[in-house]
Amino acid sequence: MSRRFASLVNPFQFTDSTTPPENLWRFLVEQLWPFRFVILGSLSLTVVGAAIEVWLIGYTSTLVDLLASTRPDQLWATHGTQLVAAGLFVLIARPLAGYVREALDDIAFRPNAVTMVRWRAHRHVLRQSVGWFRSDLSGRIASQVMDLGAAATGVAYSVIHTLAFVSIYIAGSVWLIASIDVRLLVPLLLWIACYGGLMAYAVPRLVRQSAKLQAGYSGVSGLLVDSYGNIDTIKLFGNAASEDRESQQRFAQLREAFIAVQTTEVTINAGMLFLSSLLLVGLTGFGVALWQGGGAPLGLVAAALALSFRITGMAEWMLDAVSSLFALSGSARQSLKTVAQDLEVADAAHAGPLEFAGGGISFSDVRHHYGRDDGGLNGVTLTIAPGEKVALVGRSGAGKSTLVNLLLRFFDAESGVIAIDGQNIASVTQESLRLHISMITQDAALLHRSVRDNIGYGATGIDHAAIAAAADKAEASGFIAQLQDAEGRRGYDAHVGERGVKLSGGQRQRVALARAIFKNAPIMVLDEATSALDSEVEATILDGLYGVMEGKTVIAIAHRLSTIARMDRIVVLDQGQIVEAGTHEALLEQGGIYAGLWARQSGGFLAED
Repeated sequence: MSRRFASLVNPFQFTDSTTPPENLWRFLVEQLWPFRFVILGSLSLTVVGAAIEVWLIGYTSTLVDLLASTRPDQLWATHGTQLVAAGLFVLIARPLAGYVREALDDIAFRPNAVTMVRWRAHRHVLRQSVGWFRSDLSGRIASQVMDLGAAATGVAYSVIHTLAFVSIYIAGSVWLIASIDVRLLVPLLLWIACYGGLMAYAVPRLVRQSAKLQAGYSGVSGLLVDSYGNIDTIKLFGNAASEDRESQQRFAQLREAFIAVQTTEVTINAGMLFLSSLLLVGLTGFGVALWQGGGAPLGLVAAALALSFRITGMAEWMLDAVSSLFALSGSARQSLKTVAQDLEVADAAHAGPLEFAGGGISFSDVRHHYGRDDGGLNGVTLTIAPGEKVALVGRSGAGKSTLVNLLLRFFDAESGVIAIDGQNIASVTQESLRLHISMITQDAALLHRSVRDNIGYGATGIDHAAIAAAADKAEASGFIAQLQDAEGRRGYDAHVGERGVKLSGGQRQRVALARAIFKNAPIMVLDEATSALDSEVEATILDGLYGVMEGKTVIAIAHRLSTIARMDRIVVLDQGQIVEAGTHEALLEQGGIYAGLWARQSGGFLAED
């Protein structure tokens, strides 16, 4: 039965990829619209459940009066049918309505809603540009995506499951008391007014304090992610006392915000204890006074007593729900500040797939300074013929990586046009663009998956023979066969750890090379592709890599100039502009910047100056 409830809504359905709204309530309506029938069913059963609870208290009054007016030996003969019917109703209808409502709330809604919100948030965040991710902590972003699902669903759950039930219950109680004796409304309405005053005092404070608490939590979370993700740097260069002071300050701020929230909650709880006592004394005492004066039956006193206990319990539940509601609202709003951002690099409205026709690349007066006044590219014009192999050379900051990042649309150029086979890359889909490009970077980051999955990543089907062949060409098959992870998986099934941490730098680089070789894209980008390899392995791989490059358009960035001497053309960048271009021999003959760089190399590496 639970599987039927769980399958009422498919959490992985989606209609579009628009940016989620940053306004929390608009976000909830938009994201939870697929659950409208589940929510409607739950609210209907909430009305039924609250009505049953109120009826039970009303029947308590009737039962007390019935017992007071009936002789024991005549009870079943006179009222047996009524009592049995009431008993069956309580035994069957009440649990059944409660079960269905709980199943709708806790099986059909919560797990699916949490999953749907997280899934949609993840889909949107994953489509952000590489530059967007570089401006934040990946661990913090992941935390915000996960928190958003729990917080947003928790807000809706509090409204549906708690606030609706309690509100309907209290409204039903008012109706019940009015139907028994309208005079009992006097203490009840006075209590409701006091309760409203307590909420008016508490809610604004909870809103402010919950926002500060969430901000403090986010700060500590960011600190932890930053510290744990850079543990090597902290161990090598950190000052323990200084690091402790920094973290203590963040934790102290979080503690103060937590204390403020808890202080308000303690005040609320103490106020509720007083109000519950006030209602108990007022409602029951007033009922007793009416009974003593002969103006009310004994059952009225019993009903008043039961209602006072039940209403105060419900009111405490509501206040707890309100506290939780604003804490969750603050958490959701904090997460939405990250998740609900427009895509920095988005496909054009009518973008189509890249129509590949050889792989010719052109940069026309391309300028990009990352929003600053200097750095990046300053008017680069460069044409690369289909199948041509071009090396980019220059000191750090010359603009080499910027040129490649713009080609891949990790950023959009601030001005100028980049085209492949005459098609402006801004007018084609990013997915189709990158489908035709393989890239190997100096920082060969791997996914925490198997070696096989890393090499074959992105492929629709796993071709084991092709993966093994790519590993052979990358000189990786030897060490892969010896791998074994903590779970006992071996060889190509072994998992490599976060970012490939279980492999050496050279091993990661060779797996990354194998991945690019397996992809077999017609355009290859090499950014210090062999920098982590020793000279002997590098020489062997370069021979194989030049074979793989045959027929492909290649852009290679290298500080180790010996790795690009065989390229068709070498382009020298300096301060964001092309200052020299030609073959290795021609540039040496010119005696310009490239010749100077070549002359100053020590051990095959490019000098800093």
